[in-house]
Amino acid sequence: MSKARKVTGRRKRSAADRLRPFWILLVLFLAVGILGSYYVITWPGFRARHIIVFGNHRVPSKEIVKRAAFNGRVNIWLQNMGAAAGRIGAIADIGQVTIERTFPAGVTIVVRERIPFAQIRSGSLSVVSDRDLRVLKVNGAAGLPQFIVRIGLPVVGQSIKDGRVVRLRDDYERLVDAHVVVVALRYDRFGDLIAVTPRHVQILLGDDEDLARKVALIGPILSQTAGKKIAAIDLRAPRTPVVVYRR
Repeated sequence: MSKARKVTGRRKRSAADRLRPFWILLVLFLAVGILGSYYVITWPGFRARHIIVFGNHRVPSKEIVKRAAFNGRVNIWLQNMGAAAGRIGAIADIGQVTIERTFPAGVTIVVRERIPFAQIRSGSLSVVSDRDLRVLKVNGAAGLPQFIVRIGLPVVGQSIKDGRVVRLRDDYERLVDAHVVVVALRYDRFGDLIAVTPRHVQILLGDDEDLARKVALIGPILSQTAGKKIAAIDLRAPRTPVVVYRR
């Protein structure tokens, strides 16, 4: 009886075995890729050359570009635009910043400046803020309403977070919505709200209870007393408003 013949299967070649004849070509492609990437990264044509600024009126374009701090020796496509926008946004008068790159080496910066809203006075000191109560500059500006309150005023670029100032801002906007023009708002020693009109009439509004009802009375009373010397209008009890005349 003859012995059974041993059957051996053909071993499957691995991926490495199949690629081994092409290793020189692969290394060459890798080297070309590295050199190409290096050339693209370091090519002077991708360094920032044209920087355009839009939307600024008070802040000079040179200051905005300086704050962006683009590296003139580095490919503009590799620089952090978010960080640059953050540096520009740190300027007190700047609200929003958008930065876009244009091929091959252009940069467009679009900003929206903050709008002066009110003058915040505390004793002999004052600052100008926008509606978000971010301090834009020290000292006042003509034509802005004054919010008078005893607080520690922050420096330029910081925000006022005191609840009393926030209330004064909100109450001022209620008056504006009711077409009542006032030049100053403050609290008396009891915490009651006092508004002052351009005619130096003091409007005593008390607390925030029924404030909408009180504000609605101001216009009709001022219209009925036009031409008369009024010192104050007391609306703390809106059912029985009191007009105080100057002597």
